[in-house]
Amino acid sequence: MNPRNKIYPRNLLLVTLAAVLVACGGKDEEPLPAQSPPPAAEQASGSPTPEPQPAVEGDERMANAVVTGKTAAAVDLRYEMLVKPGVGQPFEVELVFLPRSPADALEVEVTGMQGLTIVSAGTLRFENVQTGGRYAAKILAQAADPGLYYVGLVAKMVSKVQTEARSFSVPVAVGTLPAAAEKPVPTTDTSGQPVESMPAVESGD
Repeated sequence: MNPRNKIYPRNLLLVTLAAVLVACGGKDEEPLPAQSPPPAAEQASGSPTPEPQPAVEGDERMANAVVTGKTAAAVDLRYEMLVKPGVGQPFEVELVFLPRSPADALEVEVTGMQGLTIVSAGTLRFENVQTGGRYAAKILAQAADPGLYYVGLVAKMVSKVQTEARSFSVPVAVGTLPAAAEKPVPTTDTSGQPVESMPAVESGD
């Protein structure tokens, strides 16, 4: 046998093996695109902070209730009376509570004073209170006589850990209040100087 015939099959085998390896290698695999990090809101642990609810038209006209007492729960109170209270007629007071921290519930006790009666229920309750929320309610009151009265309110922020309270006072002017007594206008002489009244002195002859 010719020696060249022995070499040829071996060379053919090498060439075939090389072709198979190239075919199996294929094209270079493209790198996977880098994954962008999740947003900061998704990275933060715990539930997201609730956003404040938008103000309702007319809130800017409401007055701030007077804070009384030393206890101070994280809640504010605004109020408004759309109609001037009349004597002997039930009148409506609109209340808006504005919490500055979350709570399981917001409980409110409403009380009157001597001469002022709370016609509606004296308690209010709001569940699942959120920071920046707007919790509105209306109460009915009535006064038999004209005068300046006050509606007392105690707002309690109730949670599983503790209960904090804050006291408020809402002034209510019922009817026409008596005007303050005016000082008499002093009498003046021809020069414009005030004339002082002198006690009468009896003169003898």
